[in-house]
Amino acid sequence: MDEFFVKDGEEEKGPFTFEELTDGRLEPDDLVRTNFGKWEKASDVIDFAEYFQYEGYYFPTLVNLAGVGRRMLAFMIDHFVISIFVITGCYTFNQYLPFQMANFDLENEQHREIMQAIFSVAFFTYNFLFEASPLSATLGQFMCKLIIVDADGKKLTILKALIRSAGKFLSFGFMFIGFIGVFFSQYRQAFHDAIAKTYVVNKEMIGVAAEEDVVDDTI
Repeated sequence: MDEFFVKDGEEEKGPFTFEELTDGRLEPDDLVRTNFGKWEKASDVIDFAEYFQYEGYYFPTLVNLAGVGRRMLAFMIDHFVISIFVITGCYTFNQYLPFQMANFDLENEQHREIMQAIFSVAFFTYNFLFEASPLSATLGQFMCKLIIVDADGKKLTILKALIRSAGKFLSFGFMFIGFIGVFFSQYRQAFHDAIAKTYVVNKEMIGVAAEEDVVDDTI
């Protein structure tokens, strides 16, 4: 069984067993090593991947970043869910609309603009509430086993969720241009990921990446 040493400033402490270190005392940035190993951050050591995941960390790496196909599937699921919410809400509060839903005319410019405005508000609210929730993911992302995290592997704060949702709203509003970055950026970041410094991670791939694969949040 491996024994681990922990660096505390200039002092080296240990040896500790895996159970002793994972008894709530280990932090992602702690420097650890085995008997003959080199010093490295605990978050980069594969042995501790499950422990940190249990503690709520999902470290983004080049290996576990979500692929384009899975993100597109999640987006389509979310779009369908939002559409259902909007249609149900419009029929429920039909009396507050300037037109009857039964008489909705797609060719009527006023009707289209009102429905687009309602959908836009629903789109922003849906993304913000779910991304700021303990899920740190929309329903579509959750169903596709994805999660949104910051560079430290933590779930989104309310502020980051707000910034990301606002950026996603702009990406959506300007003919999806902001989503193009997912195809070409090194860390598969859309515009809203880049400005919020967030990453979409495939939870099924957590713990399989090597140290050199960890993303660089200085970009």
